[in-house]
Amino acid sequence: MPKILDQLLSKTKTRMSKFKDVRKPSNAMKYSMETVGMGALSVFIMQDPSFLSQQERLGNKSGMHNFETLFGCKEIPTPNHIRNLLDQVSPAECERIYHDGLEVLEQEGGLKKFQFLKDSYLIGLDGTEHYSSKSLHCNNCTVKTHGGIPTYSHSVLCASILSPGINEAIPLVPEFITPQDGHDKQDCENAAFKRWISKHGKTYKHLNPTILGDDLFSRQSLCKAMLKEHCNFILTCKPESHKTLYEYLSGVKLEKYNLILKKNYRKYLYQYKFLNQVPIRDGEDALLVNWLQITQIDAKSGKKIYSNSFITNHHIYSENVHDLAAAGRARWKLENENNNTLKTKGYCFEHNYGHGKQNLCKILASLTVIAFLFHTVISIVDTLYLKARLKKRTRINFFNFIKCITSLIIFSSWDKLFLFISDPPDIGQTLGEF
Repeated sequence: MPKILDQLLSKTKTRMSKFKDVRKPSNAMKYSMETVGMGALSVFIMQDPSFLSQQERLGNKSGMHNFETLFGCKEIPTPNHIRNLLDQVSPAECERIYHDGLEVLEQEGGLKKFQFLKDSYLIGLDGTEHYSSKSLHCNNCTVKTHGGIPTYSHSVLCASILSPGINEAIPLVPEFITPQDGHDKQDCENAAFKRWISKHGKTYKHLNPTILGDDLFSRQSLCKAMLKEHCNFILTCKPESHKTLYEYLSGVKLEKYNLILKKNYRKYLYQYKFLNQVPIRDGEDALLVNWLQITQIDAKSGKKIYSNSFITNHHIYSENVHDLAAAGRARWKLENENNNTLKTKGYCFEHNYGHGKQNLCKILASLTVIAFLFHTVISIVDTLYLKARLKKRTRINFFNFIKCITSLIIFSSWDKLFLFISDPPDIGQTLGEF
């Protein structure tokens, strides 16, 4: 049976063969769409912008290259072919690839450790920028003006499965923030979220999801959209943006619960206040939500460590308030384990690989997130990959070594590459074994 990464790349290659191809049949012979798509993806999988050019040089010398043995493509596409052809591909054509990654993780039993409560999972959503320029732009760019100087950008609403206490995030299908047909106004994060929940709520229904979001999402229309798709929610709820809700709270008796826990040799006091069935806004049609507040205090010094408030549709009681608050706090992991990793850990998410005229910057952003998804999946369920990663200690050392070694040696499989890293050959051992 193919190993995990081989499975993922094989499925991806099949999906990419269905990518929209605007060329006439007579001009589509040299590079197929799957070759072009895999060419772009390989750069992000290897975290090496020069990967294809290095493999071309390696192929000229030896007649073979790692793009063929590891990615299953004999021809190496040029950067111009990749940019021009992928510019015509909609990010929606990548959605099945995300689902394939999640399905493989589920089949291999790697998703279970992310469970929240019983047979339920947390999905965090947050917007982030993936392209910015003061000159190069298109009609789909978001425009912000500072001091009379416009800045053009593209943003995306990222989604990931998260769990308290786990320093990993599993990327799901994102939603790009871009002006929609028939709308004059610039797109926004809330509108993108409505599209995401409408399109993907049913897809992830089997996860019994609880949506995590910041204060922007704790609005009646968005809460109703989540409930309509059978999604639960735990959302940040600030007093300044929910005046009616907090006025209601000021006039009633709140439930209270205190808990002392030891963490990293220090004791913390957790003070909780909560109340069920609170109106989210003014009006007879106001949605009733459940509210909770957490305050974390250093038990020794009395110093306040953390404080926040959330609304949820989960019924709150003393036995689950700590877990619900921990789930609400886990939203920050989307920014740290997902967005920050994409931007600062080798994926160069905000690097302008190309804007294109239609979809290029969005499709390249999609492939970057897919590469991150594949790395996350194999880090959870592929013991050989994990052993190789730990051997090099840091992510940057690991991928720098891969950049170097794949420019010199052709590996017959991913397992041979990971084995070479985790258990390097002796000086006298032949490299032919790899």
